[in-house]
Amino acid sequence: MNIIIMAGGSGTRLSNPNKPLIEVCGKPMIMRVIEAVEDLGTVYVVTTIKHSSIIEFARSHGYKTLITSGKGYPEDLLEAINKVGVPTLIVPADMPFLSGQLVRKFLIMAAYVMAPMITLIYRKGEALGFTGISLVRRIKLEQGIIPWVSLVIPWSKELLNINTPSDINTAQEVCENMSQKVF
Repeated sequence: MNIIIMAGGSGTRLSNPNKPLIEVCGKPMIMRVIEAVEDLGTVYVVTTIKHSSIIEFARSHGYKTLITSGKGYPEDLLEAINKVGVPTLIVPADMPFLSGQLVRKFLIMAAYVMAPMITLIYRKGEALGFTGISLVRRIKLEQGIIPWVSLVIPWSKELLNINTPSDINTAQEVCENMSQKVF
């Protein structure tokens, strides 16, 4: 299976276009994401030419990079999928607590759904939110998009997506709690 790690966003809310390289619990977020999924297939770090630090990081760690046009998330995602083929697992680079166990659980649930694309959504209270995690089985565009089915799971810290300074503070609290646990 191909694994696309989306790392080409502008990081405007954090004023940092290299957001995936921000360290959480002593490690760049993107590395934590890669470690959660790398045993599932071939990892591709997808970014744009303006993210030279991310490109350099990925290549220096032996990961393949895909440079997309930077037209926007949906366009870059489709561009990347067309380059690597299907099936493709898509994960965001800024979800530092993502675990391989959660990804495997998603893939097992997705095995029972025959849609071209399956997307993972979380429920937090009454609200639903996109995780950025999807499985694309085939590229079948309808009105310019790949039709999808959503699977919903309860929110957990594994789904924390870092977008704001408040998210970074939350992540640091999680790190502190993790370091205080005695096993």
